[in-house]
Amino acid sequence: MSNQCVAYVTDVEYSFPTILSALQARKFASSETDVCVLMSEHLDNFEELRSLLALSGVKLMDATEALHQSLGKLDGSHFMGRISVSTMAKLVLAQILPDNYTQIIYLDGDTQIVSSLADLENAFAPPGKFFAARDYTSIHGLLQNGKDSSYFNAGVLKFHRDGWIGPEALQLFATNPEACDGKHDQGALNYVCGSSLILVSNRWNFPKQFLHLVEMSSLAIVHYMAHPKPWHGTFFPWSDTESQVYIDLRKTHPAYNALYRGISFDRKVVYKYRSMRERVRHALQNEMPNPRVQTLLAGDYVV
Repeated sequence: MSNQCVAYVTDVEYSFPTILSALQARKFASSETDVCVLMSEHLDNFEELRSLLALSGVKLMDATEALHQSLGKLDGSHFMGRISVSTMAKLVLAQILPDNYTQIIYLDGDTQIVSSLADLENAFAPPGKFFAARDYTSIHGLLQNGKDSSYFNAGVLKFHRDGWIGPEALQLFATNPEACDGKHDQGALNYVCGSSLILVSNRWNFPKQFLHLVEMSSLAIVHYMAHPKPWHGTFFPWSDTESQVYIDLRKTHPAYNALYRGISFDRKVVYKYRSMRERVRHALQNEMPNPRVQTLLAGDYVV
């Protein structure tokens, strides 16, 4: 029985890209590490999808009741439809996942795994500690004015089941949401983390916004935070390769295709126009891989 898992939590809306990431994780993770997708909402074709994913070595779990027990009270007051339960679920993962998992790698569903996870899997997160990488805002500040920050992104985390600060962050959010600075789970985790944080390389959580400043081969996990998303098309700074994987997945089985959620024609036009403008600007400025970005990927990191 494995003591380590790569875990996702998704609602129906995000289930398609989450499954794509989970299948990539299964490809790039050790066979000794389980890959689990926890559903926070009822899925009509759950049993069919669970059997289908099992063939690829991915475990689909129904976590609706467990999450309702942990977050239901907040869902009816603080969330009010603006914050998805699946987003906040990382805070209570240690209470929901099977007891055998002591090393938990949490991933948001809008990630892509592009190379081996071995180093992250092999790096031990001690009790009371967790791994996280700098947030987009921290990287932006570093590139703009050289100011470094340890403010981290909560879309990729590795933590020990014992001493996970998620419940403490949830308590902060419930009693003092203003302290989270509008960032919900991420703001709460940053607020309470203290010495629990072990900052790791951004190769494990690289924001899509800076893909034009780095070689893709130096990354392991790309995070497509904010809009637009690669399952809706090819937009700067990513290529057709990153979008094609979603098209290919939709073709493999009707159950996957049924989960796909598109965007309106008008929104796609706006994204395309913005993408063309940014691609032209990038070409005119002849932007190259940025040396400061390299310090985010290689340095004195545990992993």
